[in-house]
Amino acid sequence: MNYFIKRDLQEYGPYTLSELQRYVASGNVLLTDLCRSEGLNDWVPVSKVIGNIPVPVAAPAPTAASAAAAAAALYPAPPSLHWGIALLLTIVTCFIFSWVWLFVQAAWMKKVQPNSKAIIFFGVALGGYVLAIFVTISLGLNPHDNPGALGLISLMRLVQLGVWITLIAGCFSMKNSIEEHYNTAEPIGLSLNGVITFIMSFFFLGHIYFQYHFTQINEMRRSQGLMA
Repeated sequence: MNYFIKRDLQEYGPYTLSELQRYVASGNVLLTDLCRSEGLNDWVPVSKVIGNIPVPVAAPAPTAASAAAAAAALYPAPPSLHWGIALLLTIVTCFIFSWVWLFVQAAWMKKVQPNSKAIIFFGVALGGYVLAIFVTISLGLNPHDNPGALGLISLMRLVQLGVWITLIAGCFSMKNSIEEHYNTAEPIGLSLNGVITFIMSFFFLGHIYFQYHFTQINEMRRSQGLMA
């Protein structure tokens, strides 16, 4: 019989009873986590499922790779799209895809790191970007014939600067959240370069840099049989 685990509204599994015992022994599954068997909807604490069945003793010195694999089983995989395809879609859509994928990445980040603020930064940046487009349209084709053109141009430049600053801040927030998650919850020792993050963010390509690492992580998870 297989079992499912529920934690923070996220459902994981299915796991066999022996797998469930190993995860309890390693501490990746808590006895207070909710559990249900296949075909049933009632959730009960893991302790009731384990019951009097002896839990195998965990290995005294598990490797970093095995610990990361066990932890990864409890978290959803990062957005699955090869970074090369993401770059192509960004170019073809004239960078519209970059906004879409940043929100996809930030939404996933919010699931695994609830304290992540990246999606807020990206929301503010997108709002400013839309405002800049609206101001540009308001200027019309002959901005010098518009009495308020000077003020609108100044506003547009100010908004554009704000969009750049907020977008870069959002990307660095993503960077920090990614590093925190992959050095604590899923300890694989991931480190992102700050200079590359800034340069890619400045050119609206921060999502490509993140997706490059997500592609590698997904390939690793796939090799460990952790991908759905």
